[in-house]
Amino acid sequence: MPLVAACSTFIIDSVEQLRETNKKNIAQLSIGTPRAQVEKLMGDASAGGKLGDIAFGRLQYLEVKNPQREERVTGPQGAVYDVLFYYTDLKSRDDKITDDELTPLVFRGHELAGVGYGFLARFAPKYRGLQ
Repeated sequence: MPLVAACSTFIIDSVEQLRETNKKNIAQLSIGTPRAQVEKLMGDASAGGKLGDIAFGRLQYLEVKNPQREERVTGPQGAVYDVLFYYTDLKSRDDKITDDELTPLVFRGHELAGVGYGFLARFAPKYRGLQ
């Protein structure tokens, strides 16, 4: 009986790598860190969305970038916060990035004021369901 060996190629999912790197970098942050330092640590990498990005036997159409998006929020007392959203979680492999797959980094002035939806929801009610 002949022995049949199967070959497999190791495929690196660039989107997953970016997601894991973002989580690792966010874990290193502390409140009060200057925004420029945070942005340097987080970088401006992008992943997916290119022909070479093949993951799990299919073309990876999902395109991720750092930050994924930005938003300016005004709190109830008029304080202005800048929010950078980074891709950190995978809830469903549906080629969409939803708010619950992002981690917000919240800045007041030029310093990191808080991380996560628990902090953001204190002054941006539309995010209360994501805590």
